[in-house]
Amino acid sequence: MDKKITLICGESDLIPDFESIGNNPNFVFESDPQFDTLVLYNPDGAVINVNSWLECANYVNGGWESKLVSLINYEKYLFFGLAFVWVSYFIFGFFNRKSKYS
Repeated sequence: MDKKITLICGESDLIPDFESIGNNPNFVFESDPQFDTLVLYNPDGAVINVNSWLECANYVNGGWESKLVSLINYEKYLFFGLAFVWVSYFIFGFFNRKSKYS
């Protein structure tokens, strides 16, 4: 069994056939009342609640995680930083020119 599946979903004696689940568009996961509902996240930030070990294992096998991985958008911080520097430069330049003529 995959260590990641065991770490996120827990131990199970089931041996999942992920290929048959993925190839069947009408496959329905049955809820297991003894399985605590888990929240999984994909790399795009989508969220899903899983209610059985088989469902959890299937999604973890597909790349879903138990924790949301935050991706930092450095371009946004760079843009705001440069905009702040640019505005500050012109504001200080404006006040410096005013003080020269006073």
